[in-house]
Amino acid sequence: MDDPRSDVTAPGPSRSRGSPPPPVDPDATVVRPAAAVDPDATRIVGQGPVGVGAAPAGAPALPEGMPIALPPGTLLHEYRIDRVLGQGGFGITYLATDVNLKAAVAIKEYLPAQFAMRLRDATVRPRRATWLPTLLQGLDQFLVEARTLATFRHPAIVRVARFFEAHRTAYMVLDYEQGRPLGGWWAEGLKSRGGLPLPEPDLLLLLHPLLDGLALVHRSGVLHRDIKPDNLLVREKDGSLVLLDFGAARPPQGDAADAPAFLTPGYAPLEQYTGGDQGPWTDLYALAATLYWMVTGQRPLEAPQRQARPDGHLSAEVLGQGRFSPAFLRAIDWGLQLQPQDRPPTVEAFRQALFAAHASSLGLQDALAAGTATEAGAATQRLQPRPRWHPSRWSFAVKMTLALLLAALVPMSLTSLHQYRGSVEALAQAERRNLEQLAQATAGRLSQLLEDHRRLAAYLAQDDDVEAVLLAPTEDNLLALRRRLAAMVATNPDLHLVTLMDAKGTAVASTASEVVGGNFAFRDYFRTAQAGTPNVTSILIGAVAGRAGSYLAHPVRVRDGRVLGVISLRVRAESIGALVDAARTPTREPFLIDADGVVIHHRDAGLRFRSLAPLSAAQQEALRADQRFRRDRIDSLEMPVLARAMVGARQPGHVDYRSTVSNAVEVAGFAPVDGPGWVVGVSESHASFDAPLRRLLLQVMAGWVAVGLVATLLALAFARSIVLPVRRLIVAAEALKRGDYDAAQVRVTQGDEIGVLGRTFNVMIDVLRQRERERVLRDAGRR
Repeated sequence: MDDPRSDVTAPGPSRSRGSPPPPVDPDATVVRPAAAVDPDATRIVGQGPVGVGAAPAGAPALPEGMPIALPPGTLLHEYRIDRVLGQGGFGITYLATDVNLKAAVAIKEYLPAQFAMRLRDATVRPRRATWLPTLLQGLDQFLVEARTLATFRHPAIVRVARFFEAHRTAYMVLDYEQGRPLGGWWAEGLKSRGGLPLPEPDLLLLLHPLLDGLALVHRSGVLHRDIKPDNLLVREKDGSLVLLDFGAARPPQGDAADAPAFLTPGYAPLEQYTGGDQGPWTDLYALAATLYWMVTGQRPLEAPQRQARPDGHLSAEVLGQGRFSPAFLRAIDWGLQLQPQDRPPTVEAFRQALFAAHASSLGLQDALAAGTATEAGAATQRLQPRPRWHPSRWSFAVKMTLALLLAALVPMSLTSLHQYRGSVEALAQAERRNLEQLAQATAGRLSQLLEDHRRLAAYLAQDDDVEAVLLAPTEDNLLALRRRLAAMVATNPDLHLVTLMDAKGTAVASTASEVVGGNFAFRDYFRTAQAGTPNVTSILIGAVAGRAGSYLAHPVRVRDGRVLGVISLRVRAESIGALVDAARTPTREPFLIDADGVVIHHRDAGLRFRSLAPLSAAQQEALRADQRFRRDRIDSLEMPVLARAMVGARQPGHVDYRSTVSNAVEVAGFAPVDGPGWVVGVSESHASFDAPLRRLLLQVMAGWVAVGLVATLLALAFARSIVLPVRRLIVAAEALKRGDYDAAQVRVTQGDEIGVLGRTFNVMIDVLRQRERERVLRDAGRR
C-alpha cells in the first residue's frame, strides 16, 4: 500500500524543491523536439531529451522549501488529497479519498516539471513565458487522454471516473489499482525462481486479456504510443495486467510535423522519431520491445541506433533460445522490425504469432465406442417362420456390420449433437454480452458528450454578460454576446446553435439570426428550465430552421434566485448519430430511442421517429402539441417485446425478439444514457452469429459421413474375418455329411477362438477317419 510504485501512473517518489533529485529512470518517457532524419547518416538529428524531473537550464528557481506536490488535506472538489503515489515527467499521482463516497481513488495532476512550476497559491504556471505554448499543448493532450480513457470499459485498461480543471491545470480521477509495475514484478519473479522466466503458457495467459484490451483501444481509433514495463501494472488482487498512462495517446494520423515527440527510448519505433505513419503496428513494436526485455533482460537499442547499426541488435530468437518456443521468439522479432510494413498489422495477427506454439484445437473431440457380445446358450426352435426383413433372417455379416456401425456412430452423433447445442448456446450468450458491452460503451460516449455541453450551458447561464442582456439589453451588449456565442459555436463541431430566451420564451440573442424574436414558450425544455430545472431533450426538429438536434436548457438566475430566462444549446443530431453509428458492423445495427420509445436515430431514415410499440393517446397528444418531430402522429414498428425491455431501462441488458423490419429473430444489447432518458440499442440477427456454427455443423456432418464410410469398410473387413472361418466350418460339415474327409479338413489361419474351434474340428475329422479305416479293416477280415 505504501509502495510508491503501486499507483496507476508514473513511477518514482514525490520530492520537494529542496530535496535532491531522484536518479534518472532509463525507461522514463522523454520529450524530444521535432527532429529530421539525415538520409546520409541514417540517424536522428536534433536536440537530445531534457532529463525527467530536472528543471531546464535557466529556469527560475522556486522559493526555498516550496513543494511541487499538493500537500495532504488539499480539497479538489469532493476529493481530499491523502498522499503522493508517484511523480513522473508529466505529472503527479495522488492517493485521494472521495469524501462523499468514502472511497479511495487515484488523482493524476498535469504538472510537467520540465516546463512548469507551482506557486504558493497552488496554481501552476510555466517556468518561462516562451514555454507557455508547450505547457498548454500538453494540457490539451492531458484532457484528450482523460476523454479517451473515459470511453473505454475493459479490465485491462485503467478506468477514468471523471476529469476537471483547477489551479490552472487539469486533474484526472482514476480507479485506484493496487499492484506493482511489470518491471519490478517480473524482476522479483526471476529472483524467486532462481533466474528462470515465467513458463511460456503462463506468460501467454497473462498477455491474453491485455491483447484484447489493446485491440479495443485500436478499434476505438486511438494509439497508446508509450507501452513499456512501467506502464503495465500487475494487479495485487488477481495478478492480471492493466495498461496505464495514456499521456502520449493519439489518433492514428499522429502529430503535427512540428510537434515534439513523446517517447521512451528503446520502446518507441522509428516512426515516432521521424513523424512517419503510425498505426497499431506502432504499439505492437512497443509491446514486442517489452516482451524482448522480459525474455532477454535488456531493452532493445533505440530505433535510430538500430537503423544506423543493424548488426548491433541481437534477435529474441537467439537470446531466448531454450527458454521459450521458437515461434514465440520469432513473433517478438516480427513485432520489432524497424519498418512498419514488416511488422504485424493488427493485434490479432500478433496474437496468432505469439500463440502459435500453444494454439488450442477448434474442432470437436470425437469419442468412439465399440464392443461385441458373445451369445451363450442353446438356440431355440422357432415356432413360426419370420419375414425376410426381420433381423433374425439377416446374415451374420450384416448383423455384425450394423452392430459395429451403431456402436461407433451413435455415440459420436450424440456427442456431436450435444456439443453443437452447447456451442450454439455459449456463442449466443457471448454475443449477447458483446452487444450489451458495445451498447454500454456507446451510451458512455453519448453521456460524456451531453455532460460536456450541460456544463457549458451551466457556465453560460452564470455569465455576467448573459444576465446583463436579460436585465438591460442594449445594442452593444447584445452584439458582444452574439459574437461570443458565435465564436463558441464555430470552435465546437458538435454544437449547432446557442439561444438566449427571456422569461416569456422570446429569443433575444442567438447564433442563428432567424431564431431571434421567435417565441419558444411552447417547448417543454423551455417550460422546465423556466421553472428552475436544467434539462436535456430528445432529438428535436427545430421549429424555425428545421434542423435536428438535442437541446440542453439551463435557467439563468439572478442573485436572489429568480429565473430571468433560459439559455439553450442545440447539439447536432449528426454528432449524436456519429457516436451511435460507430458501433455499426456488417452484421450489427445500432440505434437510439428516447424515453417514449421513439427511434430518434437509425441508419435507415425511414425508421426514425417511429415508436417501438404503439403509443398511448396521451403520448400521441403530447408529441403532437410539442411538435418535437414536426409530425401529428407517431407510427409504431410493432415490436412490444423490444419496447418492454428497452423503454425506461436503468441498467444494461439484452433481449431476444422478432424484428418486424427484418422479419427475423434478433438479439439486442442495450444500455441507458445518463440524463435524457435515451437508451442505446445494438441489434444482430441470430442467423448472423449462428452462421459459423452452421458451417461447423456441415463440417461435422461431412466428417460423420467420412467416418461412417471408413467404419463400414472396417466393420465389413472385421465381419469377414469372423464369417469366413465359420463358412469354412459349414462347408466342412457338409463335406463330412458326404463322407469326404479330405474336403472336411478346415484350413486354419487364425489363433483366436474360431481358430481353436477349427483345429478341434480337424482333430475330430482325423478321429472319425481313423475309426472309418478301422471299421473297413474289420469288415474285410470278416470276409
